[in-house]
Amino acid sequence: MKRDRARWNAKHRRKTGGSAPAAVIRRFWRHAPGGRALDIAAGTGRNARYLAAQGFRVDAVDISDVALGGITDRPPNLRPVCADLACFNIPPATYSLIVNIRFLKRRLFPQIIAGLVPGGLLIFESYLAGSGPDYCAPSCRDYLLGPNELLHAFLPLHIRYYREALLMEGGRPFFAATLVAVRESLIPP
Repeated sequence: MKRDRARWNAKHRRKTGGSAPAAVIRRFWRHAPGGRALDIAAGTGRNARYLAAQGFRVDAVDISDVALGGITDRPPNLRPVCADLACFNIPPATYSLIVNIRFLKRRLFPQIIAGLVPGGLLIFESYLAGSGPDYCAPSCRDYLLGPNELLHAFLPLHIRYYREALLMEGGRPFFAATLVAVRESLIPP
């Protein structure tokens, strides 16, 4: 954990990432009932701040205390949680909205489903394995989704939107899978 935290802290010290929330969050957040939200791998809080401004009580979880410490003008309804997502557990039936943007920890998939309240919304977008001149993403296969992997992982939910496409952010292209889904009722474990 210390090595991962040091690596991410160093990355966030160098990074001057944008402050705009992810486009998929801006497009779909209104489909979630109000209440609690979880931002997985929140980084510097661009998505968490946006959701807090929309009235959600947000838990922003990230391993980097540097990134979380950079959440300036933090509203009282945004709670930073410094935790290693390799061992963090999502409490069941707690969140009306869970967002997971550009982070992949497959062990969390069942917990994400269980963490949603009935009617709760999941917004998930992460890198897809790909190749070619337009491909820009992590090089480690552990952090890349396979074709339709995200779709199949969340089939217990009601899928509202799914696509795999070349996207652009900050002038950089990347292949991503995007999923928006609702937990319609309690799902047995």
